[in-house]
Amino acid sequence: MTVLAAHGVALDLPAGWDGRIRRRSTVEAAQRHAVSGPPPAPPMVAQAATFSLPAKVGDFGGGAVELMRAPDLFLAIVEYDSDSVGTALFRRLGVPRRLRAESFHPQALQRTLPGQGGIQVFFTEAERAFCLYVVLGSYPRRGRTVPLVNRLLDGIRVDGRVPAQR
Repeated sequence: MTVLAAHGVALDLPAGWDGRIRRRSTVEAAQRHAVSGPPPAPPMVAQAATFSLPAKVGDFGGGAVELMRAPDLFLAIVEYDSDSVGTALFRRLGVPRRLRAESFHPQALQRTLPGQGGIQVFFTEAERAFCLYVVLGSYPRRGRTVPLVNRLLDGIRVDGRVPAQR
């Protein structure tokens, strides 16, 4: 098990998984907060996969999910700015820990790819707003692969708002 931690988020990566945590673009957030003082910490994105992630991967896996084979999994936790906390979309409290195979669907993907299935869950944890996005390399194998996703979800920890890096 490898612990991946940055920007107030930690993932316990099982052996054989690849992952990264990075900050998202801050241009829009900086413009919105230009009048009110220093901008808040830029939102982050954490990504994990059962295969090697390429150097350039979009927030929701663009550039990586196209490389997936049937047994592969991709997971992203994408943070939204603090204005999203308390909105209806992010009303679910807490990191989802148990996903059901029946909740995955081929049409739940950012980009539909043959054979794949996915899920999106919006939630708030530690006064931070997130989207959990999971892609299965094989929708028909979801009964076998969703337990692996749930094991990863058990090892996610989120701290409160992280101060901006200067």
